[in-house]
Amino acid sequence: MKKISLQAEQIMTTNDFPVHNEQVLKIYFKIAKANPELLPVTPVIHKSLGLSVLGEKVQNFFEKNSELEYIMCDGSHKTTALTLTDNPINAMLLESDNDIKEFKALIDSGEIFSFACSDSIKEILKDKAEHFAEAEFFQTVKSKTDRMVDEKEIPQYMIDFYKKIKLT
Repeated sequence: MKKISLQAEQIMTTNDFPVHNEQVLKIYFKIAKANPELLPVTPVIHKSLGLSVLGEKVQNFFEKNSELEYIMCDGSHKTTALTLTDNPINAMLLESDNDIKEFKALIDSGEIFSFACSDSIKEILKDKAEHFAEAEFFQTVKSKTDRMVDEKEIPQYMIDFYKKIKLT
């Protein structure tokens, strides 16, 4: 298990649109503005471990997006808030089932809040493959955030903040 710092363009996110819980997004946004280091790390898997399992459409998406390197396991609200506030995404690279076990142990210490995924890399990738098989489109964290801004799916103050920091 290795901690890494990523940009929103480097991470493929789920196709849930928009984020499910605006209240959670508001909390993470406030924290991300004040002190992003307080937010828990986001679990990711490198594309080299699972791209072949995820299907041809996903492989094509990765090929078309050269910066894209990672598949997010969990953390859509958090990564959206970090992107809206122009912060890097602190991630934990999961490379083995033992990494997942270690990552889940962080729940007990309060380092992370939850982990809504399986106990094995193989099962996580299988679940992602099923999720993406039904998808009509794919998104990076950045493209999903931009879409939420463009379609005004989040509070206006977040949109205003995001647009302001993009200008500077």
